[in-house]
Amino acid sequence: MESLAEQVLQCPERLSYVLHEIINNAQAGPNREAMQYVIDLETLHDGLPQMEENSNPYERKTHNGITQFGLNFDDINDCGIQCRREVVKTCREPPSVIVFISFLLCYRVPIMMKGYSLMLAGYIYLGTGSPNDLMTLHNGSFLHPQWLRMDCVMDSALLDALMWTGIEVSLILYVVWQRWPSLCCRASPGAPGPLWWLSRAVNLAFSVVGGYFLRQHQAGHYKQKPWKCTQEESGQCKDGRDVWQTLKFALLYWAVRAFLYVAMNQKVMPIFIYGKIGRPVLSARCVRLWEDVKVGTAWLIMLGICIYIEVMWLFPMTAGLNASTTCGINMGEAFGFTLGIEQLPGVCTDPGARRTFGCAACVSTVAGAWCMVFLGSAVDIFLVFYVSSAVVGGVMGQNRRLNDLRNTTRPIDLHPNGREFMLFEATFGHNWTCVWATMVTSLEEEFLVGRDQAQKLSQAAGRKSIDLKQLPELAADRLGFFFHSLSWIEDEIRRMGAGGLRECSKLRLTSEHLDVGSILSLTQIIPCYSETVIPSAEYLRTGAKLEHAKNVSPPEQHGVGHPTLPPKGDGLNTNLAFMISQFPQEWAFLATHAYHQTWIPSDDTHELYDKFMGNDLPPDATMKVRMWAAMRMQSVAKTVIGALQYARALQSLPQVQRYYRTYFPDKRIAEEHAEVILAHQVFGHPGGNAENDDAVLLLLEHNAQYPLYLVFDVIWDDDENRSTKQPYLSKINAFLNEHHRNYSPGLFKHASAKCTWRDGGLCVVEVLPRKFPLRLGQGDFKTQGKAANQLNALRFATGHYLQTLDCNMGAFVGEAFKIPYVLWAKFMPPATAMEARSAPRCRYLGFREYIYTKRDGMVGSLHAASEWTFGTITQRFYDGLGIRMHYGHPDFVDGFWVRNRGGMSKSSPAVNLSEDIFAGYNVRMREEASPHI
Repeated sequence: MESLAEQVLQCPERLSYVLHEIINNAQAGPNREAMQYVIDLETLHDGLPQMEENSNPYERKTHNGITQFGLNFDDINDCGIQCRREVVKTCREPPSVIVFISFLLCYRVPIMMKGYSLMLAGYIYLGTGSPNDLMTLHNGSFLHPQWLRMDCVMDSALLDALMWTGIEVSLILYVVWQRWPSLCCRASPGAPGPLWWLSRAVNLAFSVVGGYFLRQHQAGHYKQKPWKCTQEESGQCKDGRDVWQTLKFALLYWAVRAFLYVAMNQKVMPIFIYGKIGRPVLSARCVRLWEDVKVGTAWLIMLGICIYIEVMWLFPMTAGLNASTTCGINMGEAFGFTLGIEQLPGVCTDPGARRTFGCAACVSTVAGAWCMVFLGSAVDIFLVFYVSSAVVGGVMGQNRRLNDLRNTTRPIDLHPNGREFMLFEATFGHNWTCVWATMVTSLEEEFLVGRDQAQKLSQAAGRKSIDLKQLPELAADRLGFFFHSLSWIEDEIRRMGAGGLRECSKLRLTSEHLDVGSILSLTQIIPCYSETVIPSAEYLRTGAKLEHAKNVSPPEQHGVGHPTLPPKGDGLNTNLAFMISQFPQEWAFLATHAYHQTWIPSDDTHELYDKFMGNDLPPDATMKVRMWAAMRMQSVAKTVIGALQYARALQSLPQVQRYYRTYFPDKRIAEEHAEVILAHQVFGHPGGNAENDDAVLLLLEHNAQYPLYLVFDVIWDDDENRSTKQPYLSKINAFLNEHHRNYSPGLFKHASAKCTWRDGGLCVVEVLPRKFPLRLGQGDFKTQGKAANQLNALRFATGHYLQTLDCNMGAFVGEAFKIPYVLWAKFMPPATAMEARSAPRCRYLGFREYIYTKRDGMVGSLHAASEWTFGTITQRFYDGLGIRMHYGHPDFVDGFWVRNRGGMSKSSPAVNLSEDIFAGYNVRMREEASPHI
C-alpha cells in the first residue's frame, strides 16, 4: 500500500485509516481459504487530484462540486485522524499579518513564562534600595512587601488577567476561523475538542472574573509613597496597609493562575499513531521523569540568569525615569488609579503645555527608554540560551571525548604498544592494517598526499610514528580526526560487548568472529536537481576573459528585471587556474601521477596545465583533471564519491569478502549492506541539462564496482518537450515488456525508475508506475521539489537505515569505517530489551558535517566555523534539553520507521520554509528520540 500511495506516503494517519477500512471490509475468498483485501486506488489517492488541480492554499477552486482552498498534506493527514471517508480542507493557512498573530498565539505559553520572570525581576528590583531612588528604597522585604512592592503584586495580577483575557478571546476567534471545517469532527492535532473548549472557557472566565474582582478590590488600596521616604523609613514613611487585607485577592489570583498555568499546559502524549509498541514500562517512565526534571531545572536556571540581568543591569538604566517624576504628568488619571509615588512638577504639569514640543519630547524619551528595557528583557533569554549552549555543549563534548579532534600537533604513534596502535587494534581488531591500507590508498587517489608520502604512511603501520605536521593540511586534518575520535568508538564497543571478550570481538570489523549479517544495512540518498555533476572541460578552460566576469541573462530572458546567471569566472584566471591557486600542492600530486601514467613527459605542473588547456591530453587524463576539480568544488560527484566510501570500506574487510564469495557470488561486494541512490529530479528530461545527464552516466560507469543507483522521474507524453528522452524510455519499455506480459506503451504516464551500471551500460533494475506527477500543483504553487525527490528515492531504498546528503558534501573512507559502530551503538536496543526491534534507542541520529569551504578563504572559513558551532556544541545542548530537531543532512534515519511515519520531509507548497524540520516535529510529537553525537 505504501508503494502505491505515491505522495500520500507523507500522510501516515490517512494511510492508517485506509488500511483500517481495507481490513474491516475484507471478505473471504470463494473457497474460504484466504481473506481478500482490496485496495481502492481512488480512495488511497484521494486528495492528490485536488492538489494537482489546486495547491494554492489562498485561492478557492471547485472540485467535484466542492469549493474550497487548495489542499496540502496536513489536510489529507487530518482527514485520516478524523476518519473522514473523503478528503476535504480541514485547516486554513494564515495569510499576511495573521501569520504574526498565529506565531504569538502558538507561543503564548513561553511568552507568558518570560513575562512572569520579568514581573518577578521587577518585584525584586523594587527592593534593591538604590541611593536617592524613591522607587527602590524602603519597599519592604521579599516576603513582607510595602509601598511599591505591594502595588507591584496588585498591578501585575490585574495586568495578567487583562493579557489572558485578550489571549483567550484572540485564540478562540483564530481557531474558529482556521479550523472551522474540523469543529464538528473527531479531534485532530490543532483542532479543538471538548477538553480544549472547556480549558478555554475556564481560563477566560477566570481571567474576566478575576480581573473584575481585582479591580474592584484594589481600587481603594493604593497609597502614594511620600518623597521624604528617600531619607527615612519611620513615621509617614511606614506603610500602614495590612499586607494580607491588601493582597489577599491578588495572592489568591496568583495561586489559581499558577495551578491553571501548569494544569492546562502539561506535556501530554499525542493522539498520533504511537511509534513504539505497548506502553512504556515503569523504568522507562522513571527515566522520562528524570529527563523532564533535568530539562525543567536547566530552563529555570536560564530564567534565573535572565532575572539577574534584568535586576542588575536593565532596570537600573531607568532609575528615576518615569512620566510622573520626570515630565510631571499624572499617568494614573488616564487609567483611573492612584500612582505609587507622588507627582513632581515638570514640562507637562500645565494642561496647556501637554501639546508642546518639550512635553512630547520628554514623554517620548521616557517611553523609548522603557521600550528599550522591555525589548532587552524579551531578547536576553536568547543571549543566555546561546551562552549556555556554548558552555554546556562544550562540557558535553569534553565528557564524550569529542573536543580537540582535529589537533594535528600530536604525533600518531603506530609503534607496537603505542597509543594509536592500541586504539586501532582495540577498535578494528588484529587485522587493522587492511583498514589503514584502504585509508592511505584513498588519500593518494584523491591526491591529498603524494606517491612517496603514501608509501611512507603504508610502511608506518606497526613500525613508526607519523608526524602530521609533515603532511598536507587536509590529509593531516583527516588522519588527526580519525585517530583522536577512536577512543569514543572504543568506549562504545566495550559498552556493547559487556558480555566478555568474545562479544567484543564480534563487534570488531576485521575480527575473524565478525558476524557479517549483523552489519546494519544503510541506504544513502542524494537528491539533486540542476547542480553540476562533473565540471566540463569547457568550464574549466573558461573564466579568464573580462566578459566572463559579468553576469549574464538566461536564454530568452534579457532585459531589466529578469534573473541573471552567475559569472563564468573572475575575468583574470581560468576556473581551473583559480582552483590550482587554492590547492597547488594537490595539483602537483596530480602532475606526478600524470607523469607516471605517461600522459605528460615530465611532472611539471605547468606542462599538465598547458596540455589540458590545449586539449592535448588523452581522454583518461582529461577525465582525471575534471574529477580532480570536481572533488574541490561543490559538485554532485564529490557527494556521490563521498557516500560510496562506506561501500568501499566494507569491501576491504576480509570477512565481508568471504561472506559475499560464499553466499552472493553474483552480487557486488557489500551490495546487501550499502546502497547509494542518486535521486536526479530532471535526469533525461528535455528541460534538464544534457551535459549533466552525460556526467551522471560517466559517474555510474566509473563507479560500477560499487552499489550506486540512479533514481529518476519518467514521463510518457506525446509532446517530446515534456516526455523523457527516447533512449531512456526505450530501456524502461523493454524492462516492462520483459517483466510484465500485459504491459503496453501508454498504459501509464508517470513512473519512477531505478537503474545502475551493468554490463557496460545503463541497466533498469526496478520501475514503479505512478498516477500523478512527481510535483503536484500548478504554476508557482507546486509541491516542494527536493522533498518530492527524496520521497521518490525513499520508495526504492532497501537499507534498514537511511542517510540523506546534499550536493555539497564529501567524506573520508576512514570515517566510513566507523559507521557500523555508530549504528550499533546509537540505534540498536540493548541486548536485554524485551521489545527488541520495536524499541530502538532513537529514530534520527544527528552529527556534524565537515564544511570543506574552510580552505577557501576568510568567508569560507567563517561559514565553516558557524557550522562547526551549530553542528557540535549547539546541537548537543539541544539534545540535552530534548529539543533537537532533524534539520536535514546528514542525519542517520531509522528507515523502517520513516517509511510509515510520513517520510523525511514534507513537500506541501507555499507554507513550508524548511521541508526537513517537519520530520523533526514528527519525531518529537511521537515521543521518539533524536539525539546528537
